[in-house]
Amino acid sequence: MPFRLSALLPCLLAAGLLAAPTKEQQRSLDGAFAHIAQAGERLGARDLARYALEATVAGEAPAKVAQALATLRSQQELRKENPNFGNFRWYRGQPEVKDKNAVQFVCQNLLVLGLAHGDKLDAANAAALKALLTDAAQGSLQQRVRPDYTNIFLMKACNLVLLGQYLGDEKLMTQGRANLREFLTYTLTNGITEYNSTTYTGIDMECAMQLVKLARDPKDQETGRTLLRLFWTEVAVNWFEPAQRLGGSHSRDYNFLQGIGATDNQLATNGWLPAAKPGPLGAEAASRTWLAPKAWTETLRATLPREVVQRWGQGPGMTATHWVTKDFSIGTCGTSKAYDDKAFAVQFPGDRRSTMVYFVMESRNDPYGVNKEPDSNGHNKALHLRPSLVTVQNKGRALLLAADDTEKPKHLRPMPELKGLWSHLVFPSDAKVCDRAGRELTPGALPTHGIVFLRKGPATLALKLTAGKAFAEAPGAPPAIVYVRDGDKQQAARFTVEHGVGPHPGKGVFGFLAEVTLTPDDDAFRTFAQAWPGPHKIVRKGDVTTFSGNGLSATLDLAKNKILQTEGATPLAPKQPISVNGQDIWTPLLTEALKP
Repeated sequence: MPFRLSALLPCLLAAGLLAAPTKEQQRSLDGAFAHIAQAGERLGARDLARYALEATVAGEAPAKVAQALATLRSQQELRKENPNFGNFRWYRGQPEVKDKNAVQFVCQNLLVLGLAHGDKLDAANAAALKALLTDAAQGSLQQRVRPDYTNIFLMKACNLVLLGQYLGDEKLMTQGRANLREFLTYTLTNGITEYNSTTYTGIDMECAMQLVKLARDPKDQETGRTLLRLFWTEVAVNWFEPAQRLGGSHSRDYNFLQGIGATDNQLATNGWLPAAKPGPLGAEAASRTWLAPKAWTETLRATLPREVVQRWGQGPGMTATHWVTKDFSIGTCGTSKAYDDKAFAVQFPGDRRSTMVYFVMESRNDPYGVNKEPDSNGHNKALHLRPSLVTVQNKGRALLLAADDTEKPKHLRPMPELKGLWSHLVFPSDAKVCDRAGRELTPGALPTHGIVFLRKGPATLALKLTAGKAFAEAPGAPPAIVYVRDGDKQQAARFTVEHGVGPHPGKGVFGFLAEVTLTPDDDAFRTFAQAWPGPHKIVRKGDVTTFSGNGLSATLDLAKNKILQTEGATPLAPKQPISVNGQDIWTPLLTEALKP
């Protein structure tokens, strides 16, 4: 009769030779396993991989681990002729692979299970894991990803190195290392495309950590440390300590109100935020947290004020600027790449869960991003628009110009149907909304000149708002800009333009000048406000619009989604990926890492 470890498990547990889950762990595992046993349509491949890891490390019965691995196998594409062979259906109810990133996320936990805890698996589960990862390696390898898709390109590269190590496949390791070198080379010239992200910077760190923690080869570990230093220095220069958050504009921000996300896990681990209460199951968390040397970040964080200018691509406008002081921060993105980019942001000191100032153009009448809907992959997100957009910034002064034409055949929107077209500038509801004389304004239409001031603490955000007509030659007045207070639950208020309502809202144009400065008392405020912003104008010739004022200017072709000219921005040297007060902080690190 063949030997079976599972038959001896009760005896081993009774003898104390194997650890059993604690009561708290068991409750958590039972809840997760009940979800697996139900096999509902929203059962996620990542949930299955996570359960297999946590259950194995906690000492759960191998039969339950086996069921999780078997269920995961049933969500894997196993038809070799299918282009998604080896990948996974993210959700069990999906008829086919929708989100091709699933294979990369699943591999992360399965590799931790195989490389760090494989000795805890019985023979049957070890074989099941190897079968999953053997086919997943092919799914990972054939997913086409460019280095400007930062988190997935890095995840794939790191996974290939570790898959090759686990499977004894040198070709996979070689490909993964080549991809990592490609990423470093790309970053030296282009910067990080998914820059300063409240979610994906943390995921990038997790990818690099797995190299540091799991790779056998010291050179792979060193590559992981180089990547971690890149991301930690980026976080440090964009950190706004008085609100304990990432300041500036954000690439791919899923929380427009507060600007917080998965990157918080790394910040809390490193003492930048209060530590979260650890959960009963910690194998995944332990594999994804790491203490960064304080020498990487201390000097950068202490440098105030600082102006951060970072490249996130080579195209026009692909440069983010961030001015950080001890009293406020203001940042812009240059232009927009995705619907979840936060193009403009201002932060004041206070609770990290308070609302920040941000701009969004959207079509669902959801200014605060709280009514999330499934995207094409089935993930619930706030599906804002990605308008034609340009920003210009020099320290505390900024300009933004945005437009969207919902009738364009290639209109950049994630939603097939529109409820309308709105532009919003959202701000914390406890900010005082004033005119030039310091008189507090009540909700309603703003004066046609569009000049308004937000006062919060010793800082003032001055705004010159402008809304354009759908067509420059159209008769009548431009749409009104309205001060709205309907976000008490979110501690938010907004200035909003309704460009159109219904499934065909047409075209919208919106822009503003902004400047943040210190006005410690009413006299200082009035002195500043009476003179601000000086000469300014907006000129439209067909779809070509030029907006200028306060030393800044931008020209945007609204129809072609093309930036024609900008003036007044703080420059970034052509070969610099990022600078802090003019100092290049990445080129030496990347150049050293790329030496043969």
